[in-house]
Amino acid sequence: MMIIITIPLLLLTLVSSYADGWRVGETLDVSAIRSVVITGDASSIRITTDAGEPYQAETRGRRDGWFSRWYSSWFFNGCEDQSRMRIDGTTLNIAVASTRWFDLSDCSPEVSANIPAGGSVEIDQQAVMARLEGDFARLGLTSKAADLTLSGHASTVKIDSAALRAHLVYDMLRDDETIDVTAHSVDSYLDFGKPVPVDYTVTANASLIDSARPSVAGAKPAVTIKAEYARTTIR
Repeated sequence: MMIIITIPLLLLTLVSSYADGWRVGETLDVSAIRSVVITGDASSIRITTDAGEPYQAETRGRRDGWFSRWYSSWFFNGCEDQSRMRIDGTTLNIAVASTRWFDLSDCSPEVSANIPAGGSVEIDQQAVMARLEGDFARLGLTSKAADLTLSGHASTVKIDSAALRAHLVYDMLRDDETIDVTAHSVDSYLDFGKPVPVDYTVTANASLIDSARPSVAGAKPAVTIKAEYARTTIR
């Protein structure tokens, strides 16, 4: 038993001391960040632009599955992940990776960051659940399966995902909003907060569009959805 416990302890100690002085579980100061790029394994992401909170980013692991309630009480590692964060100029790069050695239960990586308003977010993962709250210049998402929620504002939203659920609620409009979605199957809800003209086009083999307003060519927000199957609600 001592050998089984000691080996992963040594391995995780080496992993934690990697990455140029940054250790897993520590937060990074991202007060100068203008863009966030997230790649790697599937994860749960939450990004905000709250000026009343510290501008910082962190990754962590959340244990779930059959043995999640008692696993961390018996084993040392507490569901640490192996994600890496690196700052290049004004860009925060996050490579998500999970720890699965000797696991009896899945460890789900989580990413959280609070960045200055007006930044951009790019996500490229096989599967992702993302929650964004605040004011963003651009939101880009590439995935096989995605569940995306935006509350606030994004001037440009560009999504490419095989299966997509998108819930976008704008609390302000600046007459510069462009939403471009390409998917195989998409279930989207778009709420612009007030009865403004919207230029929307949905191209699909089978579609259901719920909107009380007609499409107005040349208006902003401008929405383009291309999919095999699409259900779209515009408010």
